[in-house]
Amino acid sequence: MKFFRSRAVLAAAVLGTLFGAIPLSAQFEFQTDVMSKYIWRGFDLYDDDNPALQPSLTYTFGESGFSVNLWGSFALGERSLYKDYDEIDLTLDYAFSLSDQVEMSVGFIQYGYYFGGKDVYRECTTQEFYLSAGLPEAFLAPNLTVFYDMNLGSGLYFLLEASHSFPLSETLGLDLYAGLGYNGKQFIDESGLSDLTIGASLPISLGDWTIAPLVNYTFVFLESVNEENELWFGISIGR
Repeated sequence: MKFFRSRAVLAAAVLGTLFGAIPLSAQFEFQTDVMSKYIWRGFDLYDDDNPALQPSLTYTFGESGFSVNLWGSFALGERSLYKDYDEIDLTLDYAFSLSDQVEMSVGFIQYGYYFGGKDVYRECTTQEFYLSAGLPEAFLAPNLTVFYDMNLGSGLYFLLEASHSFPLSETLGLDLYAGLGYNGKQFIDESGLSDLTIGASLPISLGDWTIAPLVNYTFVFLESVNEENELWFGISIGR
């Protein structure tokens, strides 16, 4: 745990030094979600429909394109069973524009389980690189991300996303989302279209804060990922 914190602080310090000339435009963003299930790329990571608390903290280095994110997931049900699998992930991201229409990002994710002892850490902690390209101004803002797990997952995952937002009033909106995943032997022994998630949320602006109830349904196409489709919902709070 101390080693992880040291690496995270060092990474932030290095980036902070590189972009120290950037003034107060650098900022924190906070979000926390309470979800009925922990669904990730079609997998149900907390069996038996256990809910999860999933906070996120992002620090953006001004207009440099660099950001650091800490994201966690903590089971809210059956703590005696799942407490060893509380998760904290570190993401380093660099976003840039390839043209007026194309936005790109590249990054690294450290998936970490630091609370269950060395056996859980060794069995569950892994690292992943990703490359993303999107057309934010196009219809449905399509975005394609390719993830490569270089350790435990040892495979590729492709995610094609589309989204659209509708303003309903000055303080209320409707956000629609769809994400189609292709699993290239990442944590499983086969390849193919693995999951399709469709979702909707109703973001409500309350000053600097946004509260958004949301609902998702995931169709799972590979039994090695999940033997059933998943309905999951929750609420998101951020600023």
